[in-house]
Amino acid sequence: MINFIFQFPQQLGRIRSGFGICFLCLTVPAAHAQGVDSECIVRAEQIARIGASTRGVIASIVVDRADRVTGGQVIAELEASEEDSQITLAKLRLGSDIALRLARLKAETAEANAERLTTLVGRSLVPKAEQEEAVLAARTARLEEEEALLEHRMAEAELAAAEAARERKRIRAPFDGVVTEKLLSVGELYTEQGPVVTVVSVDPLHVEAYLPVSRRAEVAEGRTATLTLETGDTVEATVDVIDPVLDAATGTFGIRLILPNPDGAILAGQSCRLRMDG
Repeated sequence: MINFIFQFPQQLGRIRSGFGICFLCLTVPAAHAQGVDSECIVRAEQIARIGASTRGVIASIVVDRADRVTGGQVIAELEASEEDSQITLAKLRLGSDIALRLARLKAETAEANAERLTTLVGRSLVPKAEQEEAVLAARTARLEEEEALLEHRMAEAELAAAEAARERKRIRAPFDGVVTEKLLSVGELYTEQGPVVTVVSVDPLHVEAYLPVSRRAEVAEGRTATLTLETGDTVEATVDVIDPVLDAATGTFGIRLILPNPDGAILAGQSCRLRMDG
């Protein structure tokens, strides 16, 4: 906008050549009134190239390219017959608590016998040596019970270890998203050298833009911007991050915006135009 300001001097004689009162002054709008207009790009919030934590032959892959997955979902498994056998054996050992129950019964019986003989010794009805032998037997039986209990707990630990080894053969999605790549197939050997699948998070999306330092005062976290996508659609995103450091080479600073995408209709990777009114 151009403002015209006319000033008429009451005494023209005061006007000197090259100087004097301005007859026409142009005022330029303040920078903040111009708003922010910049190129931007839509990116996925997270990209994960997923593999197993151990090597093995791929037994199954239950997803394909473009499939949606949820966080924690098993999307592939390595061959795990050995781990399955270890789990079965550990469950059998853990499920059979006969040794523990027998040891506990023996300990209780031995202690009851020792108490009975202690009473009889007090009445001088049995020899002291017999009572002492019974007390020793009771203590021995209690130690055997503790040993049986320790073995039972070791069986629990073995089962947990076997299940952990089995879990390492499973490949799970780390978050809700979409499969963008399936790099291996059933029967191939996975060697921990690369991913089996790639999963991308598409809700929300991130929008990246770089603005000149002159626009720094116009941007604040939580501010809404209007985006025009390559498809021609117009959407709104919210400023989430403002870089605290400028790029000295370009005189710009980066911002990141959050773009909701609950139905997955907005494609990550496309360019856009960002606008914030002044």
